[in-house]
Amino acid sequence: MTNLLTAALPATAIVAPTPDLDLLPAGLTDLDTARISSAIAAARTESTRRLYALVWAQWERWCAARGIGALPADPLALCAYLTERAEAGKATGTLDMACTVIRHVHRTCGITDPVDSEAVRQVRRGLRRTHGAAPRRLARPLSVQEIRQIVGCIDRSTPIGIRDAAIILLGFASAMRRAELVALHLADVEHKPAGLLLTIRQSKTDQEGHGQSVAVAHGQHALTDPVAALNAWRAVRGDAPGALFTRIWATKVSLEPLSGHVPARMLRARAVAAGLDGTRITAHSLRAGHATTAALAGVPLHRIAAQTRHKDLTVLVNRYIRPLEALAHTSSKHLGL
Repeated sequence: MTNLLTAALPATAIVAPTPDLDLLPAGLTDLDTARISSAIAAARTESTRRLYALVWAQWERWCAARGIGALPADPLALCAYLTERAEAGKATGTLDMACTVIRHVHRTCGITDPVDSEAVRQVRRGLRRTHGAAPRRLARPLSVQEIRQIVGCIDRSTPIGIRDAAIILLGFASAMRRAELVALHLADVEHKPAGLLLTIRQSKTDQEGHGQSVAVAHGQHALTDPVAALNAWRAVRGDAPGALFTRIWATKVSLEPLSGHVPARMLRARAVAAGLDGTRITAHSLRAGHATTAALAGVPLHRIAAQTRHKDLTVLVNRYIRPLEALAHTSSKHLGL
């Protein structure tokens, strides 16, 4: 492993390189090395790198407490780690993430991957059978009536009320992810006669940043018109370049971008203030609400997928379409209960 690959590893996972392997080909400069390291580091997002570092640190601490080497890892040690964490109630997804990170570090270092061993394969299979996969607590989709109820309770005479209403209505109308909403810049919004055209520079399904466009039409009601709500926020925010949605200190609007957690906390708080149950209301409730409402309205699957930019249509079918069909056609309605 050369020092170039350390950019892809959690900081504590770096092993001493073999002198012969650490030599660069003749003609490569320090600037070339810096560029390559930068590109390798960019292969994963900052949030992914932080998650990998956290998961790797958990594995290292467990190994240190047992007096076991974390890198390279013994397959049986990994088996013990997985079974212990499963016994402690960790979800299958958590165990899978541990395996993903441990595999990544070993392969990047050019070391035999313990996750590929037959013992680890059998243990993982057995844990799935005995412990199962805990059902995901999906975000509750918000309906148009609930959106109307939420924004109707917001004081839109204040900067923060104007901003929050714009985030909620634009998030619902666009079906964008929360990370995409907070990553929008003023320059990413283009006004058209029919509404708005939003440019998403990078997203979960576009890691390489080719860019995607999302359209938002004018609303039919003044209270819930996403275009009017965004225009009202832009008038408060001003025309300075930078993030579209920014932080507000007291009543002073800054140019500091929002973190990805703000829309979720804000939406839940606004929903509770409007008299709704905040259980399972997250930022994803806007995106899920768009898909569910569109499906109820009879919008074809391909049009919903084009708006939400789902590459895997089974997600739309299994999470939004089939539950609606099940409720519409269930025989339990005819039992006379």
